[in-house]
Amino acid sequence: MDFDQTVDFLFGLQKFGTKLGLENTQRLLEILGHPEKGRKFLHVTGTNGKGSVSALSASALTAAGYRTGLYTSPHLVSFTERMTVDGDEISREEVAALADRLKRLLDVHEPEMKPTFFEFTTAMAFDYFRDKGAEAVVLEVGMGGRLDSTNVITPECSVITNVELEHREYLGDTIEAIAREKAGIIKPGVPLVTSENKPEVLDYIRGVCREKEAPLYVMGRDFGYSASGYRWKDGDVIQELDYRGPGGDITGLHVPLAGEHQLRNAATAVCALSVIPGMAVPEDAIRKGFASVEWEGRLETVSQRPLVVLDGAHNAASAKILSAAIKKYYAGRYGRLLLVLGVLADKDFRDMAACLMPLADKVIFTQADYSRAVPACELSRNLDGGKSETAVCADVPGALEKALSEAGPDDMVLVTGSLYVVGEAKAWLSKREQFLKA
Repeated sequence: MDFDQTVDFLFGLQKFGTKLGLENTQRLLEILGHPEKGRKFLHVTGTNGKGSVSALSASALTAAGYRTGLYTSPHLVSFTERMTVDGDEISREEVAALADRLKRLLDVHEPEMKPTFFEFTTAMAFDYFRDKGAEAVVLEVGMGGRLDSTNVITPECSVITNVELEHREYLGDTIEAIAREKAGIIKPGVPLVTSENKPEVLDYIRGVCREKEAPLYVMGRDFGYSASGYRWKDGDVIQELDYRGPGGDITGLHVPLAGEHQLRNAATAVCALSVIPGMAVPEDAIRKGFASVEWEGRLETVSQRPLVVLDGAHNAASAKILSAAIKKYYAGRYGRLLLVLGVLADKDFRDMAACLMPLADKVIFTQADYSRAVPACELSRNLDGGKSETAVCADVPGALEKALSEAGPDDMVLVTGSLYVVGEAKAWLSKREQFLKA
């Protein structure tokens, strides 16, 4: 199979749905000769922020001299974004070769197995990191934690960023039920770092850590941060924070990611890097790694005139954070705001819209080319535009083209609601010269 055929094959595995459980992944790794062995892992879960914590941590580990793998999901534009080593994405040829190898082994050893997309690709990732000689690997959980395919390893350190209601059809209808799933990554004796602050969630996490004798580091008790300002550089926000906690205090740490939440993520990553047993990550590596981190699709500015910002806010909590960030960083930097909004069916789109639509002069409802997307016409029927004008475009390129055609040079186009929407927007923009990065 070539790359395009491989991607079609991989996404074809989605017909087997989402299965929470470890048996298939464990068997796939066994067939591959246990590529997960011989590496040190940082395992990161949470409702929001886990991708940013993972990217920051991996960048610092690379700066510290470790050959570092990073596994994240979903991708924005290309499948190759999901697996990187020292910041370099897996090649298209390597994707095809890894999938072919695993498929052939599966045909021989487990012809009746029906692995899901995520089970298959997670096994591929472990195989890739072995091939590349990765010493350290940062694994972002796909969904939940306890029964997520990534939870087949014993890490050096685990991270739970936060816990909110999400994926209720799989993880449960209460915050306590979802906390149980997230806390499933806690391993005996392995340090856990968390930035969660809800008492009922922390109580549960503390109980699991006591039971498993896992050292616990809680933001606000064992580590913390203070914001020390921000500046604009080449159209991007550079934040500065002072960290205090394990590893020693660090002042004036630069993070090229916008939003108060990214300061929390940065402090969480510093703490995790500081408590990993047997792995030294000095301050200069943290500074260098954080300063050079790239995490696309999160308050990402891709154009100045008009101002075009992409953000993958995909639930009510992240929509609230995005709203606050727009008010803080972009106030006075645009005239009208045109909001391109598309969401997935398992999200509280009414709560999300309540946070974002009051910012907008015009809202263009759209939908990603994805089975779980809420139809744009349904969003329009169920959401009152209030003071905002509204329009409907059934595909992201059409919605973005409409927004840009109506935006003046001093206006802002904000694309959000789902990483799938942002990914399609990036793919469309990447074909237009004015939006290509130098």
